[in-house]
Amino acid sequence: MKTKLKCITNNIYLLFSPLLILYLIICLIKQQNILIGDEGRYLAYAHNLLNGTYIGSFKEESNFLWNGPGYPLFLTPFLYLKIPLLIPKLFNALFIYFGIIYLYRSLLLFLNKNKALLISLALGLYYPLLFESLPRILTEAISFFLVSFFTYQFITNLKLGRRKNFFLASIALGYLALTKVIFAYVIVTMFIVLVILLFLKPRFHTKALKQSLVIFLLGFLTTLPYLTYTYNITDKFFYYGNAGGMSLYWMSTPFEGELGDWHSFKTLDKKKEIEVNHIEFINSIDNLHPVAKDEALKNKAIENIINHKAKYFKNWISNLGRIFFGYPHDFQITSNRMLYYVIPDTLLVICLIMTFVLSLLKFKDIELPIILISSFSLIYLGGISLLSSYHRFLYPIMPPLLTWITYILDRYVSLKIKLKQQHNITI
Repeated sequence: MKTKLKCITNNIYLLFSPLLILYLIICLIKQQNILIGDEGRYLAYAHNLLNGTYIGSFKEESNFLWNGPGYPLFLTPFLYLKIPLLIPKLFNALFIYFGIIYLYRSLLLFLNKNKALLISLALGLYYPLLFESLPRILTEAISFFLVSFFTYQFITNLKLGRRKNFFLASIALGYLALTKVIFAYVIVTMFIVLVILLFLKPRFHTKALKQSLVIFLLGFLTTLPYLTYTYNITDKFFYYGNAGGMSLYWMSTPFEGELGDWHSFKTLDKKKEIEVNHIEFINSIDNLHPVAKDEALKNKAIENIINHKAKYFKNWISNLGRIFFGYPHDFQITSNRMLYYVIPDTLLVICLIMTFVLSLLKFKDIELPIILISSFSLIYLGGISLLSSYHRFLYPIMPPLLTWITYILDRYVSLKIKLKQQHNITI
């Protein structure tokens, strides 16, 4: 019996297999036969790829370059072979399952097995991620896997210097940028951070920094074919998509009662309180090409931010609430749904704040891989906080975020519970 138990615990895939079974069950129970929200758009892009193009109609900005081709490329074989949509949804179970495994492997580089297992299981049972990502044709599950896979390969390369991990980290990073284009901007920002750290090289291992620079450079170069395509149809360099202007526009709203929440222009007529504030400007840009419309939205957003700085700050605070707690939303009817997020996420936010403060205080003692993945995580969080965001945008960054949090708290925080005067328990 002990031999069998040891075999299971030593085999990572068997160890986490109950999670995979749970994920598959959730997919089967929660899956729906209708497309909701962004699901139709990803399938439309996959159909476009089968027809030899990527963009759709110029009349619909969301059919132009609303997202990168990473996920549509994954969906294309299923559409070509006419495989039921349930199957790519079941792949979400595999993505999250393997994402948890690679989180566990990352944690083992710094923690003992018991602690690594506890943290991995905690994320593996993080129900907002499971119920909102598993049964949907969305990018969160595949992005979760790619970020977790990248984190493990990146840290392993820096600690062990293996060429295999070097190239796998670069490939994962590039495909991640094509799947969620905000990571392309994270890559560029990380490149700048690494250059700055190189100037502080007495504090760091220069070889590891140079390797990291090349990994992020190769990740960026992976996206060049897509950037070449977008340049050919937009005449703009470094153009990943036209969704950013709309998100920034809604985030910059100067009107009282609006909280920076995102709204579709198509359905504004159902939200009269909001429509009256924006309809004039929206009508003025309605006939513009998607690229020009994106530019107009960005310019208007910047104008709003400059002229209403305090209101933008209020919207930003509300946006942080949406990212971490799924609340508040414009004209939201009071309900207890916020409790759905508050229970698990309050602990996350408290630990994140503690980790951030301790990282500043103990910066000189922290290992370079942790400094870099924490920078990667914070740059992403900072980026989505400036644009109108949802709670599900938090899910992909959870693996490196938890790796950073557990590394810091394990080294610098201990919990002492005093049961009796002569007996203490230290955790």
